[in-house]
Amino acid sequence: MLPHNALSLLIFFSIFLFLTGCAGIKNIEDSSRHLIRGAVNFSQGEFTITPCYSQERRKLRDKRGLVEKRYREQTPEGNLPVYMELRASPLTDLSWDVSDVQVAGGGSSACEFDLIGIQFRAAGSDPLWIVDVLADRVRVQSYDNLRTLTFPLSSSSGLGGVWEGVLKSVKNRTHRFRLEILDQACRDKHNAWYRRTASLELDGDLFYGCAREGDLTSRSVKGRYSNELTQDHVFVVLDLLDDQKASMLLDYRNGQPLIVMSGVWKWKSSDTLLLEFSEQDGRQQQSFLLLRRTVNGFVQQGFSSEFGRAGLSLSRSE
Repeated sequence: MLPHNALSLLIFFSIFLFLTGCAGIKNIEDSSRHLIRGAVNFSQGEFTITPCYSQERRKLRDKRGLVEKRYREQTPEGNLPVYMELRASPLTDLSWDVSDVQVAGGGSSACEFDLIGIQFRAAGSDPLWIVDVLADRVRVQSYDNLRTLTFPLSSSSGLGGVWEGVLKSVKNRTHRFRLEILDQACRDKHNAWYRRTASLELDGDLFYGCAREGDLTSRSVKGRYSNELTQDHVFVVLDLLDDQKASMLLDYRNGQPLIVMSGVWKWKSSDTLLLEFSEQDGRQQQSFLLLRRTVNGFVQQGFSSEFGRAGLSLSRSE
């Protein structure tokens, strides 16, 4: 049985079938290239992006014309915002140098989807099916016959973009699947463009669709954040780094040395980030900071030993 009724899942799927590229085919990410996702606009001869959970537009440097090509496909008149997921590196003038487009299209609600804990998602619409690749298992949902199968994975699964598994059900029936994700462009029935295509073989039946990389929020949240510089409050610069490492700089602007804190970050829920600091200025010192995600960035939740209940507010500054 499916966890929700088939109608609600069908509605969910039709909204969600905008999928980004599965760059994890090679399981290698260039740490200098970030995932940046949001609404792309064209105005006064240049492309800009308003990242998800931000109100600040950033210029896009599109040397290879990748953004322009996908943008024109989605809005030929060139007057509408288009949701995109891009590989890009930040430049010193707060613009982004684009190296790859992973998805184009998906509608205004695209920023709401996180896929937390899911490494890859593949899906198709004729018939309706979804496959989620998690760390230790693959979940196959077939809406044609209303069933969900969860296959265990071996440590070698995913090599070369191929996942395979065998499952024996409670009725002693053996199920087999093979999922392959290819570096080949794909479009869904809503005309959204994806970087990868997928094929699924389930118990001898073959299905085709598109694929995307998951954990969107964790991958796109990395970067630098800061608060507004005012006379009465400490100036804060927070860096969310690879491997869930975090660094925070505090400048009280009182002639004293800067305070540097280091630790880790993790999602406590879909919209709440927990910072666990273990060092301050090179000495062991434990503290915590809870941040809630907003349309502008993050705001402090609860009490903090550094900020009290002042309500620290941080926005992306790169």
